[in-house]
Formats: sequence, structure tokens, C-alpha cells
Amino acid sequence: MRKIYILMALCGVMAGCGNSGNKTEEQDHGATEAHEHGYEAGEHEEKGHGGDEIVMTPQKQAALGVRADTVRFEEFAEVIPTSGEIVSANGDEMTVVAASAGIVSLSNITEGSAMPKGGKIATISTKEIGGGDQLARARSAYETAKKEYERDEALLKDNIVSESHYDQSKMAYENAKAEYEALLAGGVSDKGIVASSPIGGFVKSLLVRQGEYVETGQAIAVVSQNRKLQLRADLSEKYYDKIARISDATFKTSYGNETYSLKDLGGRLLSHGRASAGDYYIPVTFEFDNRGNILPGSYVEIFLKAKPLRSAIVVPLSAVVEDQGVHYVFVKMDEDCFDKREVSLGQSDGINVPVLDGLREGEMVVTEGAIKVKLASISAAPAGHNHNH
Repeated sequence: MRKIYILMALCGVMAGCGNSGNKTEEQDHGATEAHEHGYEAGEHEEKGHGGDEIVMTPQKQAALGVRADTVRFEEFAEVIPTSGEIVSANGDEMTVVAASAGIVSLSNITEGSAMPKGGKIATISTKEIGGGDQLARARSAYETAKKEYERDEALLKDNIVSESHYDQSKMAYENAKAEYEALLAGGVSDKGIVASSPIGGFVKSLLVRQGEYVETGQAIAVVSQNRKLQLRADLSEKYYDKIARISDATFKTSYGNETYSLKDLGGRLLSHGRASAGDYYIPVTFEFDNRGNILPGSYVEIFLKAKPLRSAIVVPLSAVVEDQGVHYVFVKMDEDCFDKREVSLGQSDGINVPVLDGLREGEMVVTEGAIKVKLASISAAPAGHNHNH
């Protein structure tokens, strides 16, 4: 009987050991399965977007105005950046002067205001100055001289006055008439003599202040027709060896922040000057049609273009974004994926810029809406989106 109890105890121990072994095998299988699942998840993440890829649906691209174009090698001139001024072309401006001495009352105009032909620049009052109203005195002198002349003309026919007396009377009349008509040339108003513009255009500059006293013949304002303008660039002497190769330019205004191409404005090179004594800059002058809102007398940033041309991959400045001094463009990989690409740039002409390194011919680059793509790069890529490039 004792032997039977011992045998049963041994069987229980063996059964417990067998169950323990089976449990460990199941746990090991579960751990292995979890490990494989975790590996697969990690592997899936690695196959997703890299850190420089941005996803944007075609619908969102259209809504944000994102546009991409294929880049090609094209000719691009050597660019020399400098500064200069917009000036009126010869014969396209006139100076308005005071027909009489007096106190100036300017019209409601400022520099840059549009001015029609015959438009009122200012009114000059002569009532407040010594000697009284000059217009009234000129009218009285004219009317008196006219009566004297007409009377002597009739008396001469009857030989009552001599020819010398008649000639003096005629001269006095003509002088009085000329003075009076000069005062009336620009018109008159209740406030005094009107100084009007002899041409249509824009007020280039006002040379007097409101309420200022002016003398007869003093300049009041300059009016420009603005049909032709000149771009005068100041070129440093260190570029003297390249001056003969300069034939074109672009320029950027400080107002409106717009860049213009002389080629688009019918521009042409007028002259290469020489540096004056004590000056280290050489004037280079172009002439162009004023087809935009370009104000004479304004200072501009200029990009002179010198031949020979060289071949380069060229993109518009709107395609380039800057991040902490590093320049990037966004390359379109497929319909909804963009790659942020670092590039090395050459000297721009204010409109386009050559890419020295970082792009290949035939790649699609975002040319409009690059800043929108940059903002989208802050967002994480959608889970499960996968591109193999």
C-alpha cells in the first residue's frame, strides 16, 4: 500500500512538470509573435516619408496656388548688382514759373500727382505785397495805353501828331499788352493769378511751399510727361573691364517692391560714361518706356547684365525659400509628394536666379506657392502614406 502512495506522488510531480513546460512554450510563442508584430510596425514606419518629404493633395495644391514647372538649362547673363536713379528723359518735362511776384497758394497736389494740360498748379496773390494788386495795375496800364494808341493812330491820319510820337505810343501799347497777357496766360481767379501746367503728365517736384513769397519768373514746380524715362546706374570702377559687355538690366523699386525688366519695357542702352574726378562710379544710362507705375527721381536697386551668356539651370526667385541662411527649393516627386532640396545659388537678376548645385535638368520645381509648401512641411506625413523613390 505504501508503494502505491509513493507511485501516485511521483506521477503528480511529473504531471506538474509537464504542464509547466507547456505553459512556457505558449508564453515563448506569444513573446515571439509580439516581437515580430513590433518589428513589422517599425519596418512600416521606415518605409514611410523621410524627414524632407511633404505630402499635399492635388486639390490642396490647386486651392493654395501651388504650381510646379520643369527646369531646363538656359542662357543666363553675368549679373552685376548696383544702385541708381530713375530720371526723366530729355524733352519730357517742363518747369512752371510764377508770372508775377506774390504769395503762393498751392492747389491740392503733391509730388507724383497726375496733372492734365492746363491744370492748376498754384494761385499767386499780389494783393498782399507792396504796390497793390499787380494784375489790376497791369490791366489799367494796358487799357490806358490802348486808348492812347488808338487816339494817336486817328490823329496821325490828319497829320496832327508826328510819326515819332505815334511810334512811341504804339510801343507803349504793345509793351502793356504783352505784360497784361502774360499775367493772364495761366488764367485768373478770385484769389489771383493762376500758374498752370503747359503739358499733361505728373508733378515731378514742387519747388515752393504753401504761403511762400515768389518773384516773377521763379520756378514753382516741374511737370514730367513720363513717356520716356531713363535708368542711370552707378557702376563701380572695379567692373570697368566689363563695361563694354553690359547691354541690359533689371531694376527693383523700393515702393511696391516690384522688379522690372528693361527688355519688357522696350529699353535700350544709351551710353557708358566716365567717372568724374574724385568719383569712383561710372554712369551707365538706359532709356525705356514708362509702362508701369515708375516715379522719376526715385532711387532703385539695379542688376546690370553683361555678356557673354552662359548655360545654367534657372529658377524664378519665387521658387526659393530660405531657412537660417540656407536656400531650398521644393522638387515635385509625384502628384502629391514634394522633396525639400538644398541648393547653391548664383547671382540673381532680381527676377530669376541660376542654381549652381542641387538640381538636375528635367526635375519639377515649385515655382509658385513655395512658401505654402514650406508651411505644409511643418505637418507630419499621413500614417501609411508610402513612396518609394
